[in-house]
Amino acid sequence: MNTTLSAKEEPQTAAGYGINWDTAEDRVKELKDFLMNAPQIMDPERLKFLNEVYEKHQGEPVVYIRAKVFERVLTHKKIFLDGNPIVGTLTGVRAGVYAYPEWNVSWIKEEMQMAKMASLGEMKIPAETQELLEKTYKLWKGRTCIDQNNTMYKEKYGESAKKYAKAGMYYENVSVASGSGIADYGLVLNKGIRHLIEEVRTRLTETPNILANRDKIDLYRSMLITFDAVIKHSHRYADLAEQTAADESDPKVKAELLEIAEICRRVPEHPARNFREAIQSFWFTHLCVATEQMACAVSPGRYGQYMYPFFKKDIDEGNLTREQVLTMLKFQWIRHLELGEYQGNSYALTLSGHTGQSMTIGGVDKDGNDASTELEELMLETQIQMKSIQPTLTLLYHPKLKESYMQKVVECIRGGSGQPQILNNNVVIQRTLARFAQYPDGITLEDARNCGNYGCVSTGVCGKGSFITQEDQPCLAKVVELVLNNGKCPVTKKMVGAETGDPTTFETFEDLYEGVKGQLDNLFRISRAHSDLSQMARLQVVPSVFRSAMYDGCIEKGMCEEAGGTRYPQVNPIMTAGVDAANSILAIKHLVYDTKAVTMEELIQALKANFEGYEELRQMCFDAPKHGNDYEDVQAFVQRFYRDVDAIHHAQGPDCFGQRTPLDAYSLSYHNYFGGMMGALPNGRKAGVALTDGSVSAMPGTDKEGITALIKSGAEAIDTVRYGANHFNVKFSPSVLEGPQGAKTLISLIKTYCDFGGSHIQFNCVSSDTLKDAQQNPQDYSDLIVRVAGFSAYFTRLDCGVQNEIIKRTEYDAGRC
Repeated sequence: MNTTLSAKEEPQTAAGYGINWDTAEDRVKELKDFLMNAPQIMDPERLKFLNEVYEKHQGEPVVYIRAKVFERVLTHKKIFLDGNPIVGTLTGVRAGVYAYPEWNVSWIKEEMQMAKMASLGEMKIPAETQELLEKTYKLWKGRTCIDQNNTMYKEKYGESAKKYAKAGMYYENVSVASGSGIADYGLVLNKGIRHLIEEVRTRLTETPNILANRDKIDLYRSMLITFDAVIKHSHRYADLAEQTAADESDPKVKAELLEIAEICRRVPEHPARNFREAIQSFWFTHLCVATEQMACAVSPGRYGQYMYPFFKKDIDEGNLTREQVLTMLKFQWIRHLELGEYQGNSYALTLSGHTGQSMTIGGVDKDGNDASTELEELMLETQIQMKSIQPTLTLLYHPKLKESYMQKVVECIRGGSGQPQILNNNVVIQRTLARFAQYPDGITLEDARNCGNYGCVSTGVCGKGSFITQEDQPCLAKVVELVLNNGKCPVTKKMVGAETGDPTTFETFEDLYEGVKGQLDNLFRISRAHSDLSQMARLQVVPSVFRSAMYDGCIEKGMCEEAGGTRYPQVNPIMTAGVDAANSILAIKHLVYDTKAVTMEELIQALKANFEGYEELRQMCFDAPKHGNDYEDVQAFVQRFYRDVDAIHHAQGPDCFGQRTPLDAYSLSYHNYFGGMMGALPNGRKAGVALTDGSVSAMPGTDKEGITALIKSGAEAIDTVRYGANHFNVKFSPSVLEGPQGAKTLISLIKTYCDFGGSHIQFNCVSSDTLKDAQQNPQDYSDLIVRVAGFSAYFTRLDCGVQNEIIKRTEYDAGRC
């Protein structure tokens, strides 16, 4: 292995526990090859268990029913061993996924005839599963989370909210399972599930039997059901390993199986004693959190921190070599890559297969000192060798990081996987302090320093913050379309916006901009109302039980996380297409008001015609001043626009927890989803084309003043403390980052961007020529990885719209850096 770690002193041999190291690397390859080449299969088991449990336990408290579903899955699903010494799969089939109809079943009726895509690409639904899905649709229609959400909205406001979502004003987040969060994995590793059983049983016994405590008592008894199920689940694997070992003649394979059995008897029920037990305990915990609510952003958080003591102990005692740890991490990466779910093609289109299992590296400790570890360098090496889209790595950058550590980061980035993405640790800390200062008990600096990344680019306090409560995702570019049509959607022909006036009568730019703000107010008024009610629907239909126990505060308060039980509950509305909106408004200002090159009426006619017959005008729109070039007047307006977006959003009032809600500004793949629902825009974009990724990235092909101008524009465009998150993509030609000078260039760029106050930056290190060839010859590029939004994906498995958007991004070569 060519790694900076190989030169360190370590024993020539190590016990390595009972793993059969002779075949380990071959098994890693075989397991990954299977995942890359086989379609994902929808396993019907959970649907069957779900329907049976709900029928049997009608009338019981919903948290109790949810606990019984969790228990039934863990204790009755098919389990198997596949050669991976870290045992445990989500479903009973290899490369399997589950469906979660409790959230939404409309896709079953509307999308079953379409080609289906899941987290790794092609997804198949066997005929018998389709029959069960049809039965499930009938059972759940009208009872799902989104159904309850829309019913409450209609009853409260006297109209259906569906027309707004269908017009592309926002994406109904509650229509798909939401699993965002960073559980307290260290709690399980160091104390075990048995400790939680004792704590919750004591609290249940001591809670007075008064009506005010009914919900608390129900949650405690439900938590105990889930804890028991987690232990039974691990013991099932112990039994299976013992049974398999009894028939095994190869002594090395037999030894590995018996060790698996021994480990599964112990963890996660009891504390882990070494790295081998810790990695299995972590995986069972992560798997169980995902089983309850598998969705994007079930994130491991600061894995390199809570796993490091176990790693160091085994290395120091000679129980493991670094090479063996690296191999174990590869097996773990395989497990993360396996996780997935299916909730319809629209959902798949918005996420591009991203499951958001983000691991945070770097950062600082509770005293503000560099917290990076040797284990994290091995995690980087794992990603270099595995080229996997899951888990994703996120670096909390700060100036105290060692040079050798940053060299490893650069090596990983230029390997082409788009990992790790970079978050400015100072900004994250300041943002967290500002956000939770408004809470009754405030926040400690120690907790703010223990933030991690979850999902794409969002951050929260590890093990103490509830992030499941994402609001609907509004599309800011839509407000431009609506202001130019006096509130009428040109695609659906429905009146969904505010009546801000005939745009041809706007005499000044400020008249136009007042109309934009009126549309923003209408957008946020509707989406916030729908979102706040969606949280009530979550609480009524899909409260989490086991995962609530994994967050500080929920057990103490006797409240699930959906009710605000965590120490730092937070809501995360994700807005998309801010750059498209700002660029479009600027184009109107430049062409209609400043240069008077066209009239408003001419521009609107060109947009309605999708620029057909207006090619010269389209080029004028495309050439108008754009974000990403450090033009002073453009930069000032982009900042003004984002300030106004923030102010109008917060003018809607507090969130469902009664707190100020910062906007997260990034795209996932919503820029492609919304782009397909919109007409042409004044920035020169044609109808149906993907919008601009991120929130401070340049519109593809419009950043013309070089890399320094681009990163300065990206860093200064948005208030990175007031906003909850933002997202910035940069694309390099691979030759730029080659050799020592290339590494120096990238490290310097990261430092400069963070010095400018930037929050997030990530890199694609792959040429447009390579991407174009991959489009034409996908069979030759099965493991080609690109950075989409706050995540990486296999390029050939992306929707064509996303592929084209990535290809069009400006590629910085040696002549432009």
